[in-house]
Amino acid sequence: MKNSKPNSKIKTEGLLNKLIVGIVITALISFLLTFFYLPIVKILNFALIQEGSFTFDIFWSTLTSSLNLNAIAFTFIQSLLTTFICMFLGFPVSFFLAKYSFKGRKLIINLLTVPFVLPSIVVLLGFIILYGEGGFINQIWINIAGVPLINLYGSIEGIVLAHSFYNISVIIRMMIPAWENLDPNLTEISKTLGGKNWMIFWKIMFPQIKNYLISAGLLVFTYTFNSFALVLYLGEVKFQTLEVRIFKLMRNTLDFPAGASLGILQLFFNLIIIILYIIFEKKTRAMASGKDNIYHHEKIVFLKSNWKKTLGEIILIIFTILIILFSISPMIAVFITSLTPNTLGGSPFWGYTSLLSNDYDTLLGAPPSRLLLNTLTFAFLTTLITLIFSIGIVFILRNRLQRVNNYKKSVIENIISLAIILPMGTSSITLAMGLFLQLKDSAVFKNYVWILIVLAHVLISVPFATRSILSAYNRIDTDLLNIASTLGASRLRIFWKVELPMIKSGLIVAGIFSFAISLGEFGATNFLARAEYGTLSLGISKLLSSRTMQLPASMASILIIVTFICFFLIQKTGEKDLKF
Repeated sequence: MKNSKPNSKIKTEGLLNKLIVGIVITALISFLLTFFYLPIVKILNFALIQEGSFTFDIFWSTLTSSLNLNAIAFTFIQSLLTTFICMFLGFPVSFFLAKYSFKGRKLIINLLTVPFVLPSIVVLLGFIILYGEGGFINQIWINIAGVPLINLYGSIEGIVLAHSFYNISVIIRMMIPAWENLDPNLTEISKTLGGKNWMIFWKIMFPQIKNYLISAGLLVFTYTFNSFALVLYLGEVKFQTLEVRIFKLMRNTLDFPAGASLGILQLFFNLIIIILYIIFEKKTRAMASGKDNIYHHEKIVFLKSNWKKTLGEIILIIFTILIILFSISPMIAVFITSLTPNTLGGSPFWGYTSLLSNDYDTLLGAPPSRLLLNTLTFAFLTTLITLIFSIGIVFILRNRLQRVNNYKKSVIENIISLAIILPMGTSSITLAMGLFLQLKDSAVFKNYVWILIVLAHVLISVPFATRSILSAYNRIDTDLLNIASTLGASRLRIFWKVELPMIKSGLIVAGIFSFAISLGEFGATNFLARAEYGTLSLGISKLLSSRTMQLPASMASILIIVTFICFFLIQKTGEKDLKF
């Protein structure tokens, strides 16, 4: 009789746990069905159904079009070029930052990371200011050599340069742990046995880091493969990626079947790349699991007695400085331009004060203050909804245990895992295209299109947020969960009282990352938004061809500052949980 109340309480909590799991699963499935899978089915319908009958005619005619074939070929070419260049440039920098310890090391790593999450349109503006026809670098080079250093517009080198700036940090960030996880004992034994440096690298080091390098390369390839804003403006008519081609077919020519056909092809390629990435990432985790980080960072010491090593260190330092300058110079150029008046006697803060103006701007299609408000509102709503759904996903995945110490893999876990992967392999334009085709005649699209913009941001953010939270979850000591289970705590109580407080850092990182992604999202927003629902990113794109760069540079500066603050907070709260 004494145990009846505790047993009743445990039974009630168990039933409540099952009820909550059921509600969460229903909510997640309903959300993904309504705003992801049904729109994808709509895309398939436009591409493969003609006059009520299934046919490959539209799909095949779209793929065999010369313009579309050129877009497909260019998408792969520029992605491969960018990936190899990022590997070539990022590999030695990651080695330097992993091997040596010095003041400002973490700051440098974070500075190199910021470009990756900068809005693509901000990167574009920075490159135009630096390398455009009237850009700082080109003007200096013209004075020296009489010709521009680079033709930014309508050239493959301009596109690849911008993509390399955008993605080099992925290689650096992902390769630093690879170098730090190397077993130094193997290297020392090889040196003792007379092994030469190049042989030690190829036979000892490279086999240990190759999976990290392949994973990082696949990630760079994925982001470049789905590039939109940079190619849309720099490629002009000559160069188009699949993403740009889909956008132009849907928005410019209203050729929905052709756009849908290319969207299916892009989704197919993306899923293959994402699956390969997941396979190699699992290999890197398997290699790192159970290893203590025994790598000791060296201090930079120049020795006359070992001039070869000293020379190598000097070359590495110079190379790293050049990469740092390459990474931060567009941001510095944006800040300088934002404070440079276009008229004599103009205020250096005119661009910033204009952002608070409620006066209607014909180029923007709305007051600048409205764009600022939309940007922040969309980011806050995206963060809130993403965290709710990500916590729900983690809650479901971790309820796969009937008891904490009795593993039981469920069908639900496999379904939810797959449901997370598919949005991750879908580009922002494809997401927006699906939402548009599915809901273009609905009252939501006609009157409340901002809801669809936020939902598109959520779909883009959820995979990243979930990975960050799961990263924190995987570091929980399972003994604590086993003790709580032994003491009679239900799965629900364990989750709320033990697990949730212990993944706080992952939640913070997920929230900040979601905020930063929404803040700079351009593709889906550009596809869906009308003038009154524009964001700062769209505002910058509309002002790129204007005579004054002060206002768009001020908008870009705000986005850079907020992005940098986001990564500063991540560094302080949970850098380990940052997952690209």
